[in-house]
Amino acid sequence: MILVLSTYRTGSTNLCKQLAEQYSYENLDECFHESIADKHNNIVRYISTNPNCVVKVFPYHLKQSSRENLLNELVALSEKIILLIRKDFDQQVKSYYICKQTGNWHNKFNDTVDITLDKDMYQKFTNFLHNEYLELDTIRKTIPNHEIIYTHQLDQSKKYVRPVKWDRQPGFTNIDIEELFV
Repeated sequence: MILVLSTYRTGSTNLCKQLAEQYSYENLDECFHESIADKHNNIVRYISTNPNCVVKVFPYHLKQSSRENLLNELVALSEKIILLIRKDFDQQVKSYYICKQTGNWHNKFNDTVDITLDKDMYQKFTNFLHNEYLELDTIRKTIPNHEIIYTHQLDQSKKYVRPVKWDRQPGFTNIDIEELFV
């Protein structure tokens, strides 16, 4: 199994697709999403008997899982572990906010979408994503053999294009994510 550890809005969906294609593996994508925690036991069993797959997990998924040692189990089943990091945290937060506002996580849209800025909610999402990276850094320190890939190193041709019009610009989020992972 190839395990991709990341956070929201990093290009992890496209990375998983690319890895599955490159290795001719099944792409299980976000199979440990918190909304299907009741299926995590079955998924671990499936992966243990079908190791030719790609799985992505976010720290939030691990915290919400019904399996206490999910990370350790996945690491033990992994032949390769990749941490995917997006350096451009400001754009990541904007993308996350847009997805939360529109409910559209993976589809392109051509028509401009109006986005209303709620500064408190924007700050909440900023803190959430920053905490996800802090968790990911803690996880990284426990995994001896891993590879770090930065989003900008990936093929950007499949990047979502989503024209939006903000009622007010959210301002710049100046958090250097890369410094956590050096």
